Amino acid sequence: MEVASKASLDHRIAPLLWRTLTAAEAVDNLGEARAALSDVYEVYRMEALLLLPRAVSLAVEPLTRAGLEPVVLKGPALASRYPEAGLRPMEDIDLLLPAEQHHEALRALRDAGWVVARPARRDVYDTVLTHKDIPSLALELHYALESGSQRVTALDATALWKLRQPIDCIGTPAFGLPLPEEVVYLSAHAGKPHHGFFRMIWIADFAMVVGLADERGDEIDWSRIQAVAADASCATVVAAALALARRAGVDAPQEMFTLPTKGWRGAAIRQLTDVSWPLAHLELPGYHLNYALADTRRRRWQILVVLLGSGYGIGKAWRRLVRAPAALLTRATNTRRRRQLG
Repeated sequence: MEVASKASLDHRIAPLLWRTLTAAEAVDNLGEARAALSDVYEVYRMEALLLLPRAVSLAVEPLTRAGLEPVVLKGPALASRYPEAGLRPMEDIDLLLPAEQHHEALRALRDAGWVVARPARRDVYDTVLTHKDIPSLALELHYALESGSQRVTALDATALWKLRQPIDCIGTPAFGLPLPEEVVYLSAHAGKPHHGFFRMIWIADFAMVVGLADERGDEIDWSRIQAVAADASCATVVAAALALARRAGVDAPQEMFTLPTKGWRGAAIRQLTDVSWPLAHLELPGYHLNYALADTRRRRWQILVVLLGSGYGIGKAWRRLVRAPAALLTRATNTRRRRQLG
C-alpha cells in the first residue's frame, strides 16, 4: 500500500486514492503512509476551497476587463467536474488567447500585479507569470499548444479558441471549449512529447468530463470527436487516450477509435495500453511513443529526423532505432513475466 501511496503522489491522484479508501473504510491499510496521504488530501482541499477561486479571478478578470476572451484549459476548467473540492490537483492555471493578443494580455496582467517569470521565446508557446497573492499557482498564458519541432498532432490553438463558449469557472465568468473539442485537446495534451500519458490524473480527467456529461443527460457526440481528431491529425492520440480512459469507466465506442496494431507502432501502443503502463512508462523511449502516436508519415519522419539531429549523433541514433524493436520486445516479455510471478 505504501507503493500505491507514493505512486498516487507521482500521478497526482493522491486525493482520489484517499477518498476511495475512506469510502471503502480501508484507510487503516495505508499503514505509515496514512498520515501523509491524509495531509496531502487536506492541503489540496483547502487550496481548492480558499485559494483557487481567488487565483482564477486574478488570472481571468484582468483579461476580460480588457475586452479579451481567454479560454481556460485543463485545471480549473476540470476541477468543478470532480465530485469534491481538492480532488483535481494543479500547479498552474492555463489560459489560451491568439498570438496576436498575447502582448495586450501581458499588459493587462502586469497591470493587475502579475510578474513574468519566464517569457515566451522561440519554440516555447507560452509566457509563465506569478502573482504575490497566490505564490503556489503560476499562470501560463498560451498562444499555441505544442512546440513546433516536436509536435505529434496538428491541433491548432487559434482554431480551438474560435470555438470558445462562456463558462462559469469556479465563480469567475470565462470561456471554455465545447465537449468534443475539449476531449480532443485533453488527449493531445496528455499524449504530447514529454507527457506521453504518464500521469493517471489525465486519465481521471476523461472519466470526470464524460461521466458528468452522462450524469446530466448530455449526449456525447462521438462522431464529432472523431471528426475533430481526424482534422487535427490526432486520431491515434485520441484513440490511445480513450483506450486508457476505458479502464476508468469511460464508455467510448471502440470501433470508432482504433489503434495501430502492426509493426513498430503497434508494439509501442501495446505497451502504452498495458495495465502496467503507469508504473512502467519509462521502459518505452519517448521518441518511440511519439512515433507511434503520430498519424501521418510526414510527422513520423519529422520525429525521426529530429532524433537523428539530436545529441545522439547520426550513427548512435540510427543504431537505437534499429535495435529498439528487439529491446522493446524484451522489456515487454520481462514485464509480463513479473506480473505472472506476482
